[in-house]
Amino acid sequence: MSSDAAATESSATVAETFSAEYVAELKKQLDAKSQAEAQLKAKFAVHESRQREQLKDMQPAVQAWIKEGLDAAGDYKHEVTPMAEFGDKLHEASNIDSAMPLARMISCHSAKIKREREEFSQGAATAEALGKANKELDELRADRDTKTSRIAELEGLVNERTVAAEKLQEELAKAGVLKDTFEFSKASARETAAPETTGGSTSSSSSAPAAPFVDPLLSLVMGRSGSGRIMPSTSSHSILGAVSGSDDISAAIRMA
Repeated sequence: MSSDAAATESSATVAETFSAEYVAELKKQLDAKSQAEAQLKAKFAVHESRQREQLKDMQPAVQAWIKEGLDAAGDYKHEVTPMAEFGDKLHEASNIDSAMPLARMISCHSAKIKREREEFSQGAATAEALGKANKELDELRADRDTKTSRIAELEGLVNERTVAAEKLQEELAKAGVLKDTFEFSKASARETAAPETTGGSTSSSSSAPAAPFVDPLLSLVMGRSGSGRIMPSTSSHSILGAVSGSDDISAAIRMA
């Protein structure tokens, strides 16, 4: 019996010593876990704070997107009305892990819609400016075509009159009235007062005065009458007849 008592006392002593060490170890582990948990909570709090700040930044875009969706919902508006509460309390969401993905998706989609609308607006403005430019270009082309047609018409008229003048010149030359000939195809012969002859006559110097204009018809009359007077005819005409009171051409013109 003495040996059994001694063994029991020894076992109790060992058990008491092990329990103290074990409890101390457990306390140590508990303290370590408590510190790690505190660190995790602090990190999670910082992470959650950042996420809530992001939700606050996205909240206006989310609310605008939800409002536009409610306006377009029509008969299904009552089914999507809870989304309005989601947008109003976005920064206070209890489950950030589920609120963040939805808010981010809405924000990205809203930004995409705004970007496309701005691009469309710019495209519309560019199209309007391009339309105005094309209209001005068409007007300039029409004006150019009109002027081109007018120039061609005037050139044709000049050619016709040049041909007529050349024919008249030939007739006057045959009649002996016109001695100098003109090249009506040259602009200088049509626009300058001094004639440009094709014969052997020399052109006048730049300092010499321009020759006076001579009417071909008047030259023909003067050449045939000699004295510049109208010769009486055998008729009894009051101006051209033999009974005319004056044989001066200027008086006859005044009487006429």
